Amino acid sequence: MSTSNEPPVNRPRPDDVRPTAAGLYQRLRDNASSITQAFTLAGIGGIVLGGIVWIFVADLRGAALIVVLAGLVLLLIAAGIAWRTVQKAVFGRGGKYGFNSVSILLVGIGIAAALNYTLFWADGRPNPPGFLRVDTTFTKEFLLEDKVRVTLENLNEPVRITAFFPTDTAAERAAWRETEDTLSEFERRSTAHPLEYRQVDPELDPGEASRFGVTTYPALVVEGIESQRREIIRPITSDGEGNLDLFTEQDIVTGLLVVNQIQQKQVMFISGHSERDITDNVTPDGYGLAAASLDRENYRVTNATLQELGSLIVNAAPEALPAVVVIADPTQEMSDTGSQIIREYARIGGSVLLMIEPDTTPESFLSFLSRYGVAVGVGEVVDTASFIPPNPMFLQIKRSNQQFPPHEISPEFDVLYFPGSTYLATTVDPVTIPQTDTGVPFVEHRVIATSTLASWAETDIDGNVEFTPDSTDRPGPLPIAVTIEAIAELQGAPIVDAGEFVTTNIIVIGDTDYAANQAFASAKNGDLFVNSVNWLAEDFELISIRSKTAAFRELVLTSTERDFVRWSGWLLMPSLIGLAGVWSWWRRR
Repeated sequence: MSTSNEPPVNRPRPDDVRPTAAGLYQRLRDNASSITQAFTLAGIGGIVLGGIVWIFVADLRGAALIVVLAGLVLLLIAAGIAWRTVQKAVFGRGGKYGFNSVSILLVGIGIAAALNYTLFWADGRPNPPGFLRVDTTFTKEFLLEDKVRVTLENLNEPVRITAFFPTDTAAERAAWRETEDTLSEFERRSTAHPLEYRQVDPELDPGEASRFGVTTYPALVVEGIESQRREIIRPITSDGEGNLDLFTEQDIVTGLLVVNQIQQKQVMFISGHSERDITDNVTPDGYGLAAASLDRENYRVTNATLQELGSLIVNAAPEALPAVVVIADPTQEMSDTGSQIIREYARIGGSVLLMIEPDTTPESFLSFLSRYGVAVGVGEVVDTASFIPPNPMFLQIKRSNQQFPPHEISPEFDVLYFPGSTYLATTVDPVTIPQTDTGVPFVEHRVIATSTLASWAETDIDGNVEFTPDSTDRPGPLPIAVTIEAIAELQGAPIVDAGEFVTTNIIVIGDTDYAANQAFASAKNGDLFVNSVNWLAEDFELISIRSKTAAFRELVLTSTERDFVRWSGWLLMPSLIGLAGVWSWWRRR
């Protein structure tokens, strides 16, 4: 019988190829390693991808979080499938060493986090110590000026600042970040009364802006919580690209002074005798930068004639008088009335800063100084030991040359630059100065800065600059800046008010160009000018070395260069570190 139609013995029967639970389980066991690897890679990829999206794409953070959670679930499933491998890795010998390493790492991270949190908490406390807040910028632009801190210490009530700032564009967001940095520093440094701030988007909440009477944005509303007094502050607009609307410390402090009804001290620049122009910020001889520096110190800077000063003396209350009168390079004579006004202002306790140039000071101003025993020399000071080459009349006043006698105005000054100076002298022997019955001298002179021993006053400017012993050239050292503290003129009589002598303070500086626009930012020139005003206004706590005006430093990049900097910072270093780790693992596996 033929057997050609019979099936082969090794051919599977239909029942044998039907899928069964036992067969599926066996197949899963056989491919468990591959499945675990796939789940692990998918889980890690989901966590990394979701984390990157969550960090850099704010609008997709919800979806990114779902991807991260899905990645975590895949990792848990992979761990469940290969639980024996996980158990061996955790509780085996390698796991114990790994556990120790991870424990040490976690302890280190915990200590660093605790230290960081402690410093962050301490820095957020009111008026944190200086060592917690170190400004590493060259201009110290993130620290408040001393005058601002004094204002915050004198607040009369709690203050709330509402910032109406739209943040739709990149420029608006940048402007708000700049303003928020400043407001947060105000909040930290306000110790007398709490100062708080909040930001309101006027486009999203126009009703709040209308309630405060704000119609243009951005704007700051400074509000006294108890008195309900309000002051609206408008910003200055930067000249740089982007047109940022910025608020300065001066803007905010002005609002605080108005709300708390704290009177600003007035500094009055006298005009009418061809003095320097305080509105001129451009030309080298202008005094615009000097006036702006006083604005930053929160003084109220005004410009007036001696006749207007006389009207204030006659008609205004004493507190309305200027704290300091500045006369910068007068070249025309005062009238008899003007001379009487400046004398009366000094007699009742006013303070005067007089800056002059060689051989140009009118006789009426010289006569005023002579009443306090000070004379202005003839000629221009030449100093062959300390000058800016090649001009020996461009003086360099240096502490290393012993040119700064001890004085409150020049704390730790190192260098001053005087482009051309005359010298000053006293006309009276200190022994012969009149005194009160209690032994208080009518006048006391002190020197701020001098020339060196290798200096002289050159009277023959058109000829050779050379010291001639038999001529009118006067040898050095020569005082260049002096202070006068007086309770009366030498031939006058002191005034007593509330049991104390009324004192006038006068500073005479033999150069005016040192504080002009061209030289104001050089060395400590600006500090000398502002410290002199502080000393005359009796703001002794403000006398200091000030940081320079903030400079705009911009890194200009093309779009390609900007993208390279961005992506290299985000991905290049992490990628290199990751590749180094993979290479190390591959070699040691």
